[in-house]
Amino acid sequence: MRSLLAASGLALLLLAAPASAQQPDAREQQVARQLFDEGVALMKDGRYDAACTKLEGSLKHYPGIGTRGKLADCYEKLGKFVSAWTLWREVAQLSMRAGEPTREQVASEHAKALEPKLSYVTVTVPGPNDVAGLVIKRNGQELDRSKIGQADPIDAGNVAFEISAPGKKPFTAQVTVVVGQSAKFEVPALESAGSTVTPPPPPPGGDTTPVVPVETDSRSWQKPVGLGLAAVGVVGVGVGAFFGLSAKSTYDKAFDAGGGCDKGTKQCDANGQSSVDDARSKATISTIAVIAGAACLAGGAFLFFTAPSSKRSGVHVVPTPAGILVVGAM
Repeated sequence: MRSLLAASGLALLLLAAPASAQQPDAREQQVARQLFDEGVALMKDGRYDAACTKLEGSLKHYPGIGTRGKLADCYEKLGKFVSAWTLWREVAQLSMRAGEPTREQVASEHAKALEPKLSYVTVTVPGPNDVAGLVIKRNGQELDRSKIGQADPIDAGNVAFEISAPGKKPFTAQVTVVVGQSAKFEVPALESAGSTVTPPPPPPGGDTTPVVPVETDSRSWQKPVGLGLAAVGVVGVGVGAFFGLSAKSTYDKAFDAGGGCDKGTKQCDANGQSSVDDARSKATISTIAVIAGAACLAGGAFLFFTAPSSKRSGVHVVPTPAGILVVGAM
């Protein structure tokens, strides 16, 4: 008998024409009825997300009890249990005022049945973090200060928080709330917003000394290294040239009179052969030194001439009566 009564009451609740203390005009009623019918059709097709949107629009045009009941039923099927529970309670209260006990009973039973599925989130603000002008937004809506520290019913899912205050960096966070469970979110201490450094005002007397930009190089190592390699290359070529000349001189002396070697036959005695061997060793050293020096010269020239040109940085030197002030980013 009770099940029959609940079913009959639900049918009356969902199908009854919406009622309102202040009747809207005919145009509003027509739009509300059209959206209501579209929402009901979508629910029959199981498209609850779209159906709830239609019913929400209908309720805005015509805030009737029947529309609230249908939307509560849609929210319940969509898994938005807190939204459904809130609407069922509204339906029960409005039905009681309207003298409709059957509808009130049905709505109350639905609300009570949803209570085990309700989710809650508690927002806390430690004393030191409760700065002046603190604003807490939950899912885009500013949170009433009276709800801080209290377990507030909320639909399960991801809950977005935005925390802000004058002179502080904003903070965002996300908390996942599970069906039938509670979650907590503690507002953290906000960081101070960064302040920009500005040059001091000119001293009395009208000193308008201009700010001088300092030239910096984004790759300052390249030119010095290039010059260093080039210097090593010059030394290497010089050493090679020295040993080359020494090798030629030693070789020529071996074939001079008394050098131990004969120019015609190219034959050498022991002393002459020793001089020839010494000349060849010097020639080898000369070749190696010249090749290495040339490589260093080429590398140094490449680094030096491919280094980027100097760029102006954000660093400025400001002359002041007390000395020099450097401001900006290095």
